[in-house]
Amino acid sequence: MKSPYTGFVGEVWEEFPQLSEWHNLDNDKLPIWKLEKFIDAGYHNFVAERKPLYHLSKLVEQYAQENNQPLLSTFEKIARYKFVENRYQDMIKQIPKIWIVADFGKITIKTPLNIELLNCRDTNLANVWSVITRGPYGPFGLITEEFGDGKFRGFFTLNPNVTRHVLNVMGKTLGTKLTIQ
Repeated sequence: MKSPYTGFVGEVWEEFPQLSEWHNLDNDKLPIWKLEKFIDAGYHNFVAERKPLYHLSKLVEQYAQENNQPLLSTFEKIARYKFVENRYQDMIKQIPKIWIVADFGKITIKTPLNIELLNCRDTNLANVWSVITRGPYGPFGLITEEFGDGKFRGFFTLNPNVTRHVLNVMGKTLGTKLTIQ
């Protein structure tokens, strides 16, 4: 099957052609499930607007908090991060490390030491919304990107190999190592 994705998410699909076997065009909306249902599914493709993405993002963030695991979150623009900045300032009390990736432009933001800000300005990550943490089998999470005004395509995956690849590509793009693995 030809990839329905372009950009960063499309690159991930090219590296893992088996994802197309799991792609179900009849079930491509992002449901409002509990995290356990996403984990039971293992992999889910979708097209979504912000509300269900925000719901799933909070579930992954909550998992990281409850299990004292590192967290990586990407935001398209600084304004998206500013919307949740206070919550992230509180979350770092229960999470050993948080990476925040966004197009910060030239803005400087003060954060606690365990929150690392990475500027994705002028990269293929500028439209990516992802929330990744470490679970019992390795890294997992939400990987998506905006393809239209407020419309996103992407997937949730429990597959650590796919998620490690995502982290490695992001790390190379940003010139750092993302040690959620």
